[in-house]
Amino acid sequence: MTNYSLRPFQASEQEYIALASLLCAVSPDGRPESIEDLRGEDRDWPSSSLLQRVAAYTSREEMAAVGTCFQAYWQDSPSTIYLKFEIHPNHPQVQLLPILYEGLQMLLTEHTSEFRRLVARAREDDNERGRFLVDSGFKEEMRFPASALRVADFDESICDRAYARLAQSKVRLLTMAELRNEEPDWKRQLRDLRWKLVRDVPSTEPFAKPTIAEFEEMVLKDPALDEEAFFLAQAEDGALLGMSNLWRNDPEGKRLDTGLTGVIRSYRRRGIATALKVHTIRYAQASGAETIETSNEEESPMYALNLKLGFKPKPAWVDYTRDL
Repeated sequence: MTNYSLRPFQASEQEYIALASLLCAVSPDGRPESIEDLRGEDRDWPSSSLLQRVAAYTSREEMAAVGTCFQAYWQDSPSTIYLKFEIHPNHPQVQLLPILYEGLQMLLTEHTSEFRRLVARAREDDNERGRFLVDSGFKEEMRFPASALRVADFDESICDRAYARLAQSKVRLLTMAELRNEEPDWKRQLRDLRWKLVRDVPSTEPFAKPTIAEFEEMVLKDPALDEEAFFLAQAEDGALLGMSNLWRNDPEGKRLDTGLTGVIRSYRRRGIATALKVHTIRYAQASGAETIETSNEEESPMYALNLKLGFKPKPAWVDYTRDL
């Protein structure tokens, strides 16, 4: 059995290099994060919100795993702490999970009066991690099935009725780029629409309304944003009604990831979300992407819509919570 030493992450150049390499190994299909990306994210994290890490090293000083605890500043839940465990696939989870968890608990001892809940995530087919969380006092709270669509297999004819209803309602579909060129106050309009939609997204914790500056940081400055793949629905009077968007997290462009899809409550059941989703699929086809991937809460109408459009289920992500 390998011996591991644990110590706080000190944000040195060498540690950021090791962290970037570790994250690439943990999520080879995810968005690659450079040393500059990681350092910038840490630097821009609000000072009022907790963000700390511990790292496990081998006797050869190789970073084998990292545990992170943080407060989600985009949510209205300051008493909730999120835990992340990122373990290199060449090292044993069963040995490293308890080490990381104990290290994070030690970091949190000085904040015991500030938090009341822990949240951690595991994929449903990751039996070791799920078992560890349950054995540590966590309980399964929410499930988010992933799904994927091979865009070449999409049958657009199933959406003809949605487009007919869209025309009848005099709803226009446009891109973020078009909105930016037409509306001087486009950032506020987009922020307000997203806030209306986010409040209906299932989550273990409530969301907080972002300022315009926070919205810019979280959405508009994201390097994976593509304004031509960010579709919006607009009423005849110019009011924004809904959105669906794709993100370029895969540098090769073969996979696009769906972001937020939704329609404001007073305009639901009119085929608008279906039409927006079809626009994202058309964009993926035209851009040469092979797949679109997404995830939704299992009872969400969006999950049912994705399956109707031909998305195939993949293993779900499971949120586990522990009340303290």
